[in-house]
This record gives sequence, C-alpha cells and structure tokens, in this order.
Amino acid sequence: MFYNHLKIAVRALRKNKIYTIINLSGLTLGIAAALLIFRLVNYEYSFNKNFANYDRIVRVVAEQERADGEIELGVCTPIPAMDDIESNVSQFEKMSRIRELWGSLTIPNPDGGAPLKKLGMTPPETAFFVETEFFQVFDLDWLAGDPATALDDPGTIVLTRTWAEKSFGQWQTAMDQTLLLDNLYPVVVKGVVEDLPDNSDFPIPYMVSYPTVRANADAFFFDEESWGSCSSNNQIYALLYREDQIDAANAVLAQVGEEEYRGRNNERNRHHVLQPLSDLHYNEELGHSGSHRVEKSRLRVLSAIGILILIMACFNFINLATAQASLRAKEVGVRKTLGGLRGQLVGQFMTETGLIVGLSVVLGATLASLALPLLKHVSEVPDDLPFFSNLLIWAFLVAIGFGVTVLAGLYPSLSLAGFKPVEALKSNSTRSLSGGVFLRKALVVLQFAIAQALIVGSIITILQLDYIRSQDLGFKKDLIYTFSFNSDSATIARQSALKQRLEAIPAVEQVSFSSDQPFSGNTWASNFRYGSRPEDEPYAITLKYCDPDYQDTYGIELLAGKWYSPSDTMRQAVVNMTLLEKLGINNPDEVVGQKLRLGSRRVMEITGVAEDFHTHSFRQEHDPLLMTTNKVFYWEAGLKIRPDDIKGTTAAIQATFDEVLPEQVFSGQFLDENIAQFYEDDARLAATCKAFGLLAILISCLGLFGLATHAAAQRIKEVGIRKVLGASIPGIVALLSKDFLKLVILALVISAPLAWFFMSNWLDDFVYRIDIPWWVFILAGAGAIAIAFLTVSYQSIRAALANPVKSLKSE
Repeated sequence: MFYNHLKIAVRALRKNKIYTIINLSGLTLGIAAALLIFRLVNYEYSFNKNFANYDRIVRVVAEQERADGEIELGVCTPIPAMDDIESNVSQFEKMSRIRELWGSLTIPNPDGGAPLKKLGMTPPETAFFVETEFFQVFDLDWLAGDPATALDDPGTIVLTRTWAEKSFGQWQTAMDQTLLLDNLYPVVVKGVVEDLPDNSDFPIPYMVSYPTVRANADAFFFDEESWGSCSSNNQIYALLYREDQIDAANAVLAQVGEEEYRGRNNERNRHHVLQPLSDLHYNEELGHSGSHRVEKSRLRVLSAIGILILIMACFNFINLATAQASLRAKEVGVRKTLGGLRGQLVGQFMTETGLIVGLSVVLGATLASLALPLLKHVSEVPDDLPFFSNLLIWAFLVAIGFGVTVLAGLYPSLSLAGFKPVEALKSNSTRSLSGGVFLRKALVVLQFAIAQALIVGSIITILQLDYIRSQDLGFKKDLIYTFSFNSDSATIARQSALKQRLEAIPAVEQVSFSSDQPFSGNTWASNFRYGSRPEDEPYAITLKYCDPDYQDTYGIELLAGKWYSPSDTMRQAVVNMTLLEKLGINNPDEVVGQKLRLGSRRVMEITGVAEDFHTHSFRQEHDPLLMTTNKVFYWEAGLKIRPDDIKGTTAAIQATFDEVLPEQVFSGQFLDENIAQFYEDDARLAATCKAFGLLAILISCLGLFGLATHAAAQRIKEVGIRKVLGASIPGIVALLSKDFLKLVILALVISAPLAWFFMSNWLDDFVYRIDIPWWVFILAGAGAIAIAFLTVSYQSIRAALANPVKSLKSE
C-alpha cells in the first residue's frame, strides 16, 4: 500500500511541477532558517552546563536601593563581608573567594634581561585568583596536579592546556616550572587543566592561588578590613547542599553587614543575595566580565522568528494545496466511486506531503550547513561547532520533519478526502470545490504581517544604532589609540620616561595616562561629602583617575574653572554637570574652589566643571563623576595621533613600549573600536531581523506567486471574455492584482501596531533613544506592496497578454 501511495505521490508532484517547486523552495528555506536558529539558541542555552554541579552553583551579588527608589545590582563583595558569609551561611557546602585579574605571564631569562617569552590575555580571557575550594565548586578536567592542594600556598599557579603549551611547548613539561606574574611575582606551576569549552562563561587561561593576593595585599589593593572598599573584581562562588536552598541562604545573607552598611550613607540599604549560575550568561547587569552575555528575551525573539518562518512555509503549502483542490476533485471522485476509503485518501495525500517535506529537510539541512559561516554575523557560535555529528541536530530534523508534515499536510488531506464523489465528478462543480478561500486570505495576511513586522523591527534597530554612532559622546573618539600597562612600582617609576618617549613620536599629538578611557563601562565609586554639608550624600560618586593631559587628549569640554594641575597625589579634582544637578546647584561657577571629601579622609579642591560625557552605553544615564590624579591607578594610555601614517605610527608606539617596558605584553586598540563592542549584540539583532525579515518576505512571495498562478488559471476564460469586449491590459492586470494587494495592505495595518509595541519596549532599554518615526511603517508597507505587486503582476500580465481565442475554445 505504501509503495502504491509513493508512486502516485511522485506522479502527482511531477504533474504539478510549479506547485511542487514553490512548496519545496518555501519549506527548504523555512527548515534551513529554523535549523540555523536552533543551532544558535541551543548553543546559547548550553552555557555553563558542562559543570556537573550546574544547578547548585551560585554567586554572591549585592542589591542596593538608590535614593530614587531604584534597585542597583552589583557583583562587588567587600573582603570582611566574605569572612562573615563563610562563617554564617550554613547552606554552602563549599565556598571560594575569587579575584579577577588580567596580568601577563613571562618566562624569566636565567641570564637576566628581557624575558624569554611573554604571554598576554586577549578578550574575553580573564584569569582568577582562587582558593583551593574553587575546584570543588567547579569540576575541571585535571591533566596534571592535585586539585586538593595545588593552590594552597602563595606563589602557585594552575595553567590550562593551551597556556601550558604556549609557555613550555608541551603541557606535560609545565609542572614545577616557574613563571612571573606581571613580570614581578614568581609563581610555580602546580597543575594543568583541560581548556574550558567555548560555551562557558569562564574563559580562564590560568588560576593563581588566593594566598598570593594576601601575601601581596598592598600591591593588589587588597583591603581586609574596610567594608567601604569594594571592587567588582572580588567575588564569591559557592556550592549549595541542595538547589532549593537559595531562599534560605538569602535570608542569612540579608543580615551580613547589616550594621556595617547602615553606617555608610550611600550603602545603608545594601544587602547580599545569591545569583544562580544558570542566570549568569543571560543577565546584562550581573554578567561575568570575561564573557559575552545574551538576554533570554533575545533568544526568545530568535526562537519565535524561527518558528514563525517555518509556519509561514507551512502556510504556503496549505494555501496551494487547498487552491489546487478543484484540480484534483475528479481524481478524488473516481477513487471514491471505485471503493477508495477516506482513510486511504488521507494516507495518499499525507504521503505526498511527507515526500515534499522529506526532500525539504534534506535540502534545508544542506543549505543550513552551507550557510553556517554566516552565523558569525548574528552570534558568537564557534565555526568549528559540530553540526551533522550533533545528535540534537538529527533529533531536531526528525521532529521538524514530522511536525511540518502534520502541520502542512493534515488540513489539505482531510479537505481533499472529504469531497463527495457526486459533486466531485460534476464538470461544473470544480470552482465550488476549491474551498478554503477565507483561510487562504487569512494565511496570506498573517504571512505578510509577520514579514513586515520583522522588516520594521530591523529598520528601527538600524536607526537606533545609527543614532548612537552619530551622537556626540562628549569627547573625541577618532584616532585615539589605547593600550594598557602594569601599575606596579617599577612601572610607575618609568611612567614619565614612557610618556616622554611616546610624545616624541612625530605623529603623536597628545598622550594621557589614566585608570580608564572616557567610555569604558568601568565604575569606581565612593561615598563623598560636598563642601560644609554635615553628612555624606545619599549616593556614590564615580571616579576616574587621570593625568592633566586627559582633557586635551580626549577633547573634554570645561564649563567652568580650569583643569587640575600636575600632582602625584589627589589634591584637586574636576567634576561633571550631573553631580551639580544631583547637588541642586545650577551655576557651575559656584562649585569652583569648593572642597569635596572623598571617602572618610581625602579632601580635594574642585578646580573645574566638565560637560557630561558618556562613560557607559546609551542604556545608562550619566553618573555623577569626579576626575583626579593618582599615579598608582594609571594603567591605561590614550594617544591622539594624526592620520598621516597610522600603520607606521602604531608600530612606533609598540616599539617604544617594548623598549621602555620590555617585560610587559603590548596590546593596542583604537578607542572607536572598543566603543563599537558595547553595541555588538544590538548590531547582531539588527542583522538578524534584517536577514530573516527578507527571508520571510521571500517565502511570502513564493506563496503569493503560486496563488496568483492558480488565480490566473481559474479566471482564464473571464480574462478572455473581457479582452474580447475591449478590456485593456493594464485594466486586466489591475483586476487580477487588486485582491492580493488588499491583503498585503491589511497585513500592514495589523503589523504596524504590533511592531510599534515590541520595538518601543526594546527602545525603552536605552536612556538615550530615537522616537519611532511614522515613515518607517510607510516605507516597510510600500516596499511590501511593491514586492507583492511585482510577484503577482508577472502572472497577471501573462494572463492579460494571452490569446483570448485559445482560452475561449470549447473543451
């Protein structure tokens, strides 16, 4: 029986080539798109699941209520708070302090002089100082060494396989070798672990023992006593006894530092809570500094796009199958008259559907595999991730094949098999049997509504990104070349020499050393008191440590006063307008000469007020900002260069760095490139909407073309009569096209408010944003109408140009 069904199915598909090609093309594109999106979403949802204790691993973070009532989240945990947490939270089976670091490793030269080898990290690599318990929280694959004791002592390090091979050629020879951390601190290799997979938020090149930090507390700014000294580099990861203990642990954490934080104005509402490891990859505010983050909402949007595109391809199949019902009515009538059962007919038509879907799955999988390199434009999925060897891909293909066969084939099969043989065999009944007119129109409207919504979304995303790129950030970002250096005492002693040598390069116009660039995303904050006010302000002030050349190098505008004078200590400061607004001061000249106490001791004179500039992405408001000098915190150089010979200038900068700081690793980048990284996810979202929006339009037009072909064939005699009676070709084209264009216009009316709603919600994430322009919807609608008209008009013109004599001949 099945073989018979298969033979008839092949014969039917060959007989209706145009419909077969349209269905096959639409389903192939839909399956390929769904498969690519499945690969992307599945990869993002797999993050950190390589750890055996994934469901029980948590990180301690902080919540703090601001003066305006908003909750501010942060990952910073003061060192004394860590001790209280370890003593009081009984729900922790194991706990490890960690401290992030971005230090270089060097292999010392036994004869002295420059190191034999220098290794520097590249983003997103982030190394850790960790306690031994870290390896009980996170199960790593050890190639050499004992995880129970490897990092018990100061001056010990565990390398990943890649870094062990970079350092010593083979990882097997790394054990007990000595390296220098930042070319200053000797560390002995006590273990080698396998590289963590790409789908991990821990791109760790190496781990240094936490006792190393304690042994060099001053050099690493490690304050074991201050509850007010806090860095996001200091964190806690813990392993719960059971995954359902988060609420119980949070109740204990709420009491940690209750008295100590209450005594600090800007921290009085601060308390600690747990963040599950399962949230780490998807939390924009509390993500890990060494990984890319992706919001779950974006993954849900991508999943919805994939499902919708696949459904649109199924709609095409349903539309064309129901439209062709009249052409197969006599076949159904004959088969039923000869004893064919309805179940057999359903089986026959489902076999035809299954055959098309099977071919589409094969072609779609092939097309998806060829399109894999394109995924890097919309995601960070590694190019070498297994595809056809991945069992989940095969399971998805089987599921999609079965699902699409049922979704696309069941209704047309039941509809065709339900024809009554008497009516089906009447020569004049074929038109009435075509049925499903309302359904076809509804599906066309839905298809184009989805496609137009995606197009509108991509246009709005592109406009917002263009708005960001075109906005004045409040400083100059073009032709600013940046690099980092160490902040140890030996480097500080050579800062002046390095700066003088850099300034001597002909194409270098300005050089500034600082803690970070104007637009860095970094946040150093402190409590403060302004002037003679009796108490600290109820909010923190953000800090940037920068030398007096910072203003000229980055083109920061002063509104009042002057920039501070050169100094080795924090004696003077420049603040921004946001601080004045929060202080309730309208005139910038009022604050010039006033005193500001930072923390509990440091008193500085305000010498000037700067115009606000963006220190974070456009999603965040301006922070109250203070800029002052402190050589200890200079580890970032910014150089304003001329465009004469950029390649030669950057080479000269690196050569100068290597001569003055031969033991350190150079890594340079232009400031505008660094800023662009803040909006990579948004740019990928725009590219995704654009690509799949165009694909949705293409699939919709395939279906529209098939329906137009069917409509033209159904009305061939009508067109012939109209031509004989004098109708013009444009009139006939308009007659055959208008019904379809009405559906496209209706789709625009439906899609516009939906697109506006969802894109308004997306734009609400930005503090600085565009207003959605009305012409976006007109542009998207006009484009869809034009494309639909071109699709339909081909068949309309062909029908209008046909010889009426042939169409009116008696059958």
